[in-house]
Amino acid sequence: MRFRKLTARKFTAKLNGAALTGFPALLAAVLVLCTSTFSNSAELRPETLAAWDRYIERVDERVKVASNPHGAFLWAEGGLGRVGRIQRGEVLVSQITAARSQPVPHGMIHDWIGTIFVPGATLADVLAVENDYNRYPQWFGPTIVRANLLDRTNGGERFTIRYVASALFVTVVLDAEYEAQYFQVDAARGYAVARSVRIQEIHEYGKPNERKLPTDDGGGYLWRIYSVARFEQKDNGVYIEQEAIGLSRGIPGALRWLVEPAVRRLARDLLERSLRQTRDAVLSNSGK
Repeated sequence: MRFRKLTARKFTAKLNGAALTGFPALLAAVLVLCTSTFSNSAELRPETLAAWDRYIERVDERVKVASNPHGAFLWAEGGLGRVGRIQRGEVLVSQITAARSQPVPHGMIHDWIGTIFVPGATLADVLAVENDYNRYPQWFGPTIVRANLLDRTNGGERFTIRYVASALFVTVVLDAEYEAQYFQVDAARGYAVARSVRIQEIHEYGKPNERKLPTDDGGGYLWRIYSVARFEQKDNGVYIEQEAIGLSRGIPGALRWLVEPAVRRLARDLLERSLRQTRDAVLSNSGK
């Protein structure tokens, strides 16, 4: 998939960063829950990657429809009463049901979306946080321990993030590199689309023999990431909406009934925390 397929104008407000925050780490964390029953390694097979590519093509089409200036921009606008609840301080998070019905040989697609409202904030306030990679560990710790901008051009950028996730006395550390592009719908609305171009597990993290595994090698906790972040300034504040999609190893059928409810519960809780961290960072950084 190429981002040039998206038809909206480039986001001239220079939206940098893609509100990824801690969601890739939570995807790794929920899979760590299964490490006691999985083998230590998992192979990314061609048929698994093909299923992922088909799914992302459909997401891409959905993003183009939602970016129509005359349509509902936010997922939250599609449900009765959602916007009012968000304005009152709730964080709404939901799993995209299409991901659960998508056949993925030897793998799993995780697709979650959530929305939060930052009262009194402006798009400039949000962008100031998104641009400041050096402070990501401060704002989005402990799951983000490092973030670096590699390159920035008109309408896009490349950056890296190091994630740390722990569960059941197991720690998974991932280095992810992203390509992102940004688009403007109108003066008050814009969105960012980012995809991973490299994800590597780090073994023996913090030890003298620390090393990076080759791409697509390792435990299969997270093979691919695709993220859509939407921002809309209205109602005396800014709505921040994040959809994060990940591809990981699958859960053995005999264990699915036990593991999948735990995965969904933890994913929901951690995405909510990620969105709250974003709101707190914007309010703290802007002094509001």
